[in-house]
Amino acid sequence: MAKAAVASSNGNARRARPLLDPRSPTFSREFRKAAKAFTKRATASPEAALALLVKEGILTKSGKLSRSYGG
Repeated sequence: MAKAAVASSNGNARRARPLLDPRSPTFSREFRKAAKAFTKRATASPEAALALLVKEGILTKSGKLSRSYGG
């Protein structure tokens, strides 16, 4: 499986993750595993959840909805 080079927003390199191939017979299983890991990281704490929502542009740093979402 191919590896993806990933750079974080602050410029530090992160560990490369394998790319999921939708044509692979194990795609569904791999996708569910990746989604579960993402959810675990994103909901590990209120701070982690807020950081993710801010990074995605859904909330502001103060926790309010961004303008794109009617805030």
